[in-house]
Amino acid sequence: MEKPEFTLPPHRDGYFKALSVELDPELNCQAEILQTALKAWDDARGTRDMPARKDLDPIRLGPSLLPHIMLIDIQHTPGIRFRYRLIGTHITTMLGRDSTGRFWDELYDPTVCEVVSTAARWVLENRRPVRSWGVAPVGPKDYLKWENVELPLSSDGKCIDKIMTVCAYD
Repeated sequence: MEKPEFTLPPHRDGYFKALSVELDPELNCQAEILQTALKAWDDARGTRDMPARKDLDPIRLGPSLLPHIMLIDIQHTPGIRFRYRLIGTHITTMLGRDSTGRFWDELYDPTVCEVVSTAARWVLENRRPVRSWGVAPVGPKDYLKWENVELPLSSDGKCIDKIMTVCAYD
């Protein structure tokens, strides 16, 4: 089990007090919503390595899963960049802000961006899902713990162009 963990200096906008990330390639998802998402992703991919975004119908995913979903666009050239395409209401409520449409390197300083992108970079390198978890105390929520599953998506079956992240917070 990989365990990159970081304590961050104060962020320029004071958003994160600290942040830690641990990875679990074995996908031992604790939250039921993550197990549901992993099954939906697996069903959508069939015999392929990964499904396309179009294979995951929001109606079939259902109203209990949708608030927990983030869709992340991946820009491959000139270098790897991540952008929040969609952020579910459970996530924006827990984090206290909506960063839809923003690139990570515009939102976060380089140290924070490196930590935030740990799981997404793992997915790109390994071409398969990963479970991640840690702490992300924000504002007055110094107790905030999270568990995610990061699911690769590919329009052409080769290049990962999106990641569907499903989040559960305590």
